[in-house]
Parts: sequence; structure tokens; C-alpha cells
Amino acid sequence: MKGKVQLVRANEDDAEAITKMMVSVENNERKRWYEDGDGPYIPGFDSVDMQKYHQWNEAYFKILFDGELSGVILISHTGREHARLDRLFIDPSWQDKGIGSTVITLIESMYPQVKLWTLDTFQKSTRNHHFYEKMGYKLAGEDEYERYYFKTIEEESHNQDEYTCDKNFNHHNFRHCNMQNVDFYSVNLQGAHYTNMNMSHVVYQNSNLSHNRYTNTNMSHSVFGDSNMNATEICHVSMAGAYLHDIKLGTGKDKIPLVMERCELMGSSILDSNLQNLSIVNCNLEGMTIDGIHVSELLEVYKKQQS
Repeated sequence: MKGKVQLVRANEDDAEAITKMMVSVENNERKRWYEDGDGPYIPGFDSVDMQKYHQWNEAYFKILFDGELSGVILISHTGREHARLDRLFIDPSWQDKGIGSTVITLIESMYPQVKLWTLDTFQKSTRNHHFYEKMGYKLAGEDEYERYYFKTIEEESHNQDEYTCDKNFNHHNFRHCNMQNVDFYSVNLQGAHYTNMNMSHVVYQNSNLSHNRYTNTNMSHSVFGDSNMNATEICHVSMAGAYLHDIKLGTGKDKIPLVMERCELMGSSILDSNLQNLSIVNCNLEGMTIDGIHVSELLEVYKKQQS
């Protein structure tokens, strides 16, 4: 490959250029692999704000080829030895130059402590399947929409003082234990109970949390990103100051409307959102505005026209 590939942390000044590139990427994926107006689900691909948001942990890199923006890669470092390729996209005009292979090698050298890499990619993009398998990734599972891959990095034998491996703790009780900064990988925690626990700054990655119940739990400052929360029920929860953004209701036949009932939303704002066919029933609309116009005034005008 002729040309120099560099990884440079993205900043806010890069957001517009990255957004423009991501629109090209999405259009290319849609034309190449999808039919009938369907397309890949790339969260916030056309949002400048989303590109800025990805920079929160300083692991969003722009890929430069001979100094020009040619792609992006986003890393989620979830444990001392575990990390995830959240996104790796190359601009269509820069593909087939060996850039992606070089980027994978560079990332692995930047995070030498990571021994397990994971990712998911579009089910229909067979080009991606071949690429990741060529780079040493193995198929972990798949569903209708995505394929899930992992790659383990060969390492020297474990320091036995730091590892507990292949132990059966089924029905075991842990009391008054210091488990601060522990690292769990490939552990079956089904049916586990946590009570009177300090779980601040916990990170869940590639985990099945279906049917979980959180009660009397302080989850302030938590971040739920790139997660499947379909059919989740959130009730009796204080969400003061919560920031909900770039949320989808599923894709294709799995698109199911969100229902909010008996929620206190006083003073809240809904910005740049798709509210098509939104239904508001039996709600206190006092002071509510749409684009600066009071809803009460709009209703009064409507009632006059109907009388």
C-alpha cells in the first residue's frame, strides 16, 4: 500500500467533515447491500452532534490517508483486557487501498493490554465479513441483522495471583468482599442478586441484561449507549437532568412505538426529533409550546374553527 495511514483523535472541529463522510458511507452501504429502501442502522450517521458525542472518552479517531480524512474508528475500552470496535468505516472513495487492515494493526498496537476484541457488523455486508475474518476475527453468533465477531490476542501464561479461571461458584454466597476494579469476562451471572452494593462506574459490554430488575438503585451519571433496550419498562424512576438522544424505535418490522404514561415532564425539551403520528392524550399541556407557539392558543383557534 502506497501512502501513510494515521489515527488522530477527533475533536469538535472535525464533526462536520466526519458527518459528511458518514452520509457517503451510509449511502454506499445502502446501494450496495440493501433493497426496497431498507438500509443499515448506523446510529447518528447524519448528526453533527452525534459525532461530537462520540468524542467523550477520547477514543474516536479520524483515519487520515496521506493527511486526508478517509474514515473513522471508535473504540469502547470495557475492561483491562477487553475492548470493542464500535465502528470502523472507510470513505467509499478510499476503499480497497488496504487502509482498513492497517487501521486494525495500528489500533491493536495502541492498546497492547487488550487481549479480547469484539465487534458486530451488518449481516448483509459480506465484504465486511471477509475483511474481519481475514484480520483474525472469528464468528461468535449472528441474527437477522448482524454478525458478532471476536478476536483473541495470544498472550503469555496468566499471573495466577490475578486470575480466577474455570471455577464453579453456582449458588455460592459472597459477603463483605472487596471486588473493586475486578474484571469479568465470559462469566455466567444468570440469576445473580446484588444487594447493598457500590456499583458506581460499572461497565457492561456485550452483555445480556434481558429480564433484569433494578430497584432502589442509584444510577445517576450512568450512560446507556449502543444498547438494545427493546421492551424495557422504566417505572418509578427519577430522571432529573436525563439526556435522551439519538434513540430509535427499532428497524423494519421490529419498529414498535414508545409509550410514556403518567410521566412528569415539566420544563423538558424535545429537539430535532421525529414526532410523526405522536399521540398526546389526557395530559396537562399548561405552558407547552411548539416552535414557540403555546399549544393552548393553538387549541383555542382549533375549537373556534370547529364551532
